[in-house]
Amino acid sequence: MKSTVITFILTIQCLIAFGQTRALTDDDYNNSGAIKLTFVTEMTEAKNLARQDIDKGTPFLLLQSGIAPVVYTTDSIFENKFRVYYYDHGCTGPDNELMKAYNIEIFRYLDEQFGKKWRKSIRKDVIGFKKWKRKN
Repeated sequence: MKSTVITFILTIQCLIAFGQTRALTDDDYNNSGAIKLTFVTEMTEAKNLARQDIDKGTPFLLLQSGIAPVVYTTDSIFENKFRVYYYDHGCTGPDNELMKAYNIEIFRYLDEQFGKKWRKSIRKDVIGFKKWKRKN
């Protein structure tokens, strides 16, 4: 009887501890506004893509780095806590202004959902964050 109870408790603990993160599927990435932003030419379209991603529950914060993407250990902590995912376009990607417009919609969403506490733990290289933070 003891072994059954211990097994049950350990199983529940594993489900609770490891069931918190959501792994994005290929469909989540391929149907996201972060990918479709490459084919957009208007700011309003970029904002609409961000709103669609928010509605689907898969908003992204867009980054642009060099050839090799940079991933920090704190990225997954931020993603799990605030339910927003980083997406690095590498050295090429959509127009910088379109990425800023997309990200600004995500910043507004984060402010509505979590207040200002998310701002301390976001990556500082997210496109448009520094300028947006100064204004807000």
